[in-house]
Amino acid sequence: MKNIKIPKSEHGSRFDRCLRRLLGYINQSMLEKSLRLGLILLDNKKTKSSVKVKSGQIIFYTDEINFAKKNIKQHWDQGSITFYRDLYNKILIKETKEYIALNKPSGLAVQGGTSQKYHIDGMLRHLFKDTNPTKLVHRIDKDTSGLLLVAKDQQTAKTFANYFKQRKIIKTYLAIVSPCPSTEMGVIDLPIIKGGINDQKKMIVDHDKGKKAITEYKVLDKVSTRIALMALYPKTGRTHQLRVHLEYINAPIVGDKKYNFSLNVFPSDHRLLEHESISQIKWSHKGIKNLQLHAFSIRMPSNDVIEAEISEDFKKNLKFLGLQLPKNLNKVFT
Repeated sequence: MKNIKIPKSEHGSRFDRCLRRLLGYINQSMLEKSLRLGLILLDNKKTKSSVKVKSGQIIFYTDEINFAKKNIKQHWDQGSITFYRDLYNKILIKETKEYIALNKPSGLAVQGGTSQKYHIDGMLRHLFKDTNPTKLVHRIDKDTSGLLLVAKDQQTAKTFANYFKQRKIIKTYLAIVSPCPSTEMGVIDLPIIKGGINDQKKMIVDHDKGKKAITEYKVLDKVSTRIALMALYPKTGRTHQLRVHLEYINAPIVGDKKYNFSLNVFPSDHRLLEHESISQIKWSHKGIKNLQLHAFSIRMPSNDVIEAEISEDFKKNLKFLGLQLPKNLNKVFT
């Protein structure tokens, strides 16, 4: 039998995922059968695909197994190479031995799909290849801009995952909403689940079948009762959680075409109280390029803070509406 030593970068990985990264693709049913028959061993012993491996362990495998995509390298055209290099230099916030912090722009997906030519995962695979396989610690929506953490090894990814699970990391998001929420601060504790059919599927609040979802919020500034700048802390990480929660309390995020059904933020003849310089606004969804939701910062257990500067589009909208971004945003949630 052949063998391969598990590197440090795979420490803590599931055995099946580690196998595919090291040896190539094999479908799950064939993998399970090979494990049962002893054609793939871990330290010369039969094991399950879900077992977490350790660096230094030895994988033994027979030549009879066809790892179909072994040694096949992904082809990168010159356009993709240039795009990803320029993108990385533009959005890089910080890089350490353990992780990379990126400021993802709105409209760029984190992971690829059938309609996604460019995405963060593709950028990381192109830039780091197999020399230092990176691992996404968490995800943010395609339409959401802001901070994204990427671990440089499995152990760091596992550490961060535990931090998020235990709420030792505080994430602060910024959102422009309309209208204002009925209370200045509070906690939204509403379970959510995917509902609908076919292309109409989206996350909804479901008190019976939904998964627990908790969001803490605070209004930072507002214009009358019509529009507000909010700070948000998602204590759980459900898909579209912030968007669903804010829509449910009648304070949907501006520019959210999926969860915000209002046609206008302001009618053209509405005069904004306390902001006399803004006499006429007609801000329809067609005039808004991006979802006004930004992952602003992460505070580590060590109290170190990483911030992602808000986009020019977000800044322009704050100025246009007369909303002020306060200082010490990282002390809003404790």
